Amino acid sequence: MTQSTETVPVEPDSVEDEALAQIVDAMWMSYFGHVEPLLAAFEPHDIEGAVLCASVGISGARPGLVSVVVEKAGAVPLAAALLQEDGALTDEDVYDSLGEIANIVGGNVKALVPDAGALGLPGIAAAPPLPSSAARQAARLDANWQGHWLTFVVWLAAPAQAMHHDFHHTSTDTGTED
Repeated sequence: MTQSTETVPVEPDSVEDEALAQIVDAMWMSYFGHVEPLLAAFEPHDIEGAVLCASVGISGARPGLVSVVVEKAGAVPLAAALLQEDGALTDEDVYDSLGEIANIVGGNVKALVPDAGALGLPGIAAAPPLPSSAARQAARLDANWQGHWLTFVVWLAAPAQAMHHDFHHTSTDTGTED
């Protein structure tokens, strides 16, 4: 009996750390070019203490979530830099600014995801998201700006398992095939 297995290749992740870093860098240069640069960390850095997190969902064949998590103390100066405001900001200004950052990054990430659907509206929370067990972290960028940590994360639904096809071909002495 001869058995052969044909494997259909699985599409690799289209969003990786380097792609996310390029997206964030381009966003930073466009919207924050007038302030200190964002300094990427060489290793992951988990933010301790109070945080604010803005996330946008991506629908489609491979749904996902794009989040930016910032130290709460860094959220106001980050919003002020985005809005180019020196005065006092409201909580809504800060939330809208973080949502806009997530939306900009999310829109660019969406362009890299095959068969992506719509980009959802930004949501703001006081904690990082808890993705479903079907999701995996596709890309992450930890960075520091003015002494405040930011983490950009892309979660995508796990790719479908490769399809396996077993083809059985058995020859006997009688010349028949099964």
